[in-house]
Amino acid sequence: MLKLTIKTLKLASAISLALLLLVVILIIADNKLDLKAVWANELARFLLVWIIMLGGTLAYAEHSHLGLDILVDKFDEPTKRASYMISHILVLLFALSVMVYGGYLLVQGRVDMGQTMPALKISRGWFYASLPLAGVLISFTAIAHLFSRPESSNSPNN
Repeated sequence: MLKLTIKTLKLASAISLALLLLVVILIIADNKLDLKAVWANELARFLLVWIIMLGGTLAYAEHSHLGLDILVDKFDEPTKRASYMISHILVLLFALSVMVYGGYLLVQGRVDMGQTMPALKISRGWFYASLPLAGVLISFTAIAHLFSRPESSNSPNN
């Protein structure tokens, strides 16, 4: 299931990045040719936020996120395993409390207030919805990491 999640995240990130590049080209063309595409800047911000959230989730799922493992590398195997478990438990708690719960409150607040993205004419809740979605995916990934056995080739940052 984790492999399917990773493949889906890679596809979604690639599509979002391609769309962002097209929007950036449109913004450059708009500045040079005066096309009056006011929605392009707003769409670029929207896509950038989603790419960051999906990319961060993908990086965590593949153990390619930034981490300092200099100290952990000096530990014996049981201590390494314990630090591995503790780190994933902390990530799970953060993802559930801040990203999922806090993100849900943020999205709900924007929807309840009726805030919209003026150029795109969509609810600002969609802009922030990437946060709870990424939180759910990171939580799922943290649980999967907790139940997997880290091998030397599957340990963090390898």
